Amino acid sequence: MKKSESTKLYILQKGMAFAAKYGLYSISIGKIAAAANMSRTGVISHFANKEDMQVAILAFTEEEFKKQVVEPSIDKDALVHLNNFQQKWLQWLSFLENCCPDQHTSCPLIKASIEFKADPNCLVRQFMQDQQARMINYLTKLAVNCQEQGYFSNDKEPSIFAYEFYGLYTGHVVQTSLINNPTLAHTYEKVVSGLITRYMCNTNRHKSLINLTN
Repeated sequence: MKKSESTKLYILQKGMAFAAKYGLYSISIGKIAAAANMSRTGVISHFANKEDMQVAILAFTEEEFKKQVVEPSIDKDALVHLNNFQQKWLQWLSFLENCCPDQHTSCPLIKASIEFKADPNCLVRQFMQDQQARMINYLTKLAVNCQEQGYFSNDKEPSIFAYEFYGLYTGHVVQTSLINNPTLAHTYEKVVSGLITRYMCNTNRHKSLINLTN
């Protein structure tokens, strides 16, 4: 990796950590320069402008999400794959916390979808719309795979499952950002387990893989 590439990667890592703590909307060249212990000129040389940097931070965060959550979840068994994903998705918040020791963090992608909702023409919002579509399509595909392998009932709508699943997760993120309660993760797992069970065929409901005793 060239020095310029490694420097940009370092800036994006700092940018993701900053967005996890304070949100993407408040990011500026100066704040990221301070976080990275660099000059403003050194930071801006890697981006066209502030908005370009914000989009790059979101794209980097999405790639990290794939590495930490999506890729380790993959399994030929659709139900195992789904269960792996829901557990890794929950651990994503812990990964972000490890990026920002001693700081309260939340998911930059979810934060950005709220922060930029009033700016319909900005590039950040456009990126977030595409990112949200990719997420919903991915969750829908997980449900389709479970259906094709006989786990989910054929009379259920995979797209509705994706909508419900995503809604549960975003609700959990909001709750954890406001309430310091260590039992929230267990509550979330119970609710997701109930969602999965509701979509499963009657003959397969005993195969639910989420271990709620941990």
